Amino acid sequence: METKNIKFSFTRLALLLNRYFRENMNREIMFWSIMILIFTILDQRDFVVFVLFLSGIYYSVLLNKEISNGVSGMGYFLIPATHVEKLTATILLNTIFHFGMILFAYSIGNLLITLIYHVILKLDIPVNWDLFQVTRQYEINGFIQVSIQNVFWNILGVFAFIQSVFLLGSLYFKGNTVMKTILSIFCFTGIIMLIQIVILKTLWDVKYMKNAILPMLVMINDSNIPELIQKSIVWGSFILLPFMWLISYFRLTEKQI
Repeated sequence: METKNIKFSFTRLALLLNRYFRENMNREIMFWSIMILIFTILDQRDFVVFVLFLSGIYYSVLLNKEISNGVSGMGYFLIPATHVEKLTATILLNTIFHFGMILFAYSIGNLLITLIYHVILKLDIPVNWDLFQVTRQYEINGFIQVSIQNVFWNILGVFAFIQSVFLLGSLYFKGNTVMKTILSIFCFTGIIMLIQIVILKTLWDVKYMKNAILPMLVMINDSNIPELIQKSIVWGSFILLPFMWLISYFRLTEKQI
């Protein structure tokens, strides 16, 4: 009896990625050419980050729709590879590859707009690489202090977490994947908020549930809380990432043809 090879193979992983790019090369070239054009016209930081997350969700859902159906595209489940290798290929494509290509498109767009301003139009307009820089102003003793914070890992962590959520959603839901995943997120968030309100109600010993919202608002409006919440979300995303990938792995095994 032949024993199935369940060891992780980088060769099979490379074959998965190679097959994807061979069968989707034209679409990839078209998509990233459009991204470069967009970032050449609009290179503001907030817009680029918005495009990163929005296109990441679209890319993740489209990718998993193809690999789950196996009718059009690369016939993912027909490839002789383990589930770990298939999941790894998906994560590399919808997270690492997409994030890296957004940076590449932004860099090319940033370079082109710089050349247009300074070389062609002869305009002395500063074009800065500020995608991962957040500038904040503080008033200390009547003087304005400016601090520049690098948020590369913040953005990468939140992006990877969102991609893992929609990866899981695309594996669980059939049809209207984005809406169903978003609805599930809202339901889960609502449950967490109710639990939080109950905990605050217990800690503050208030009589009515609605009064528990007041101390919660006081905590949120505290000047030290936003940074704490931001760091909690970032580090929480890194902690939850392996958990979300693990659930996706088990769902992937259930969908084996």
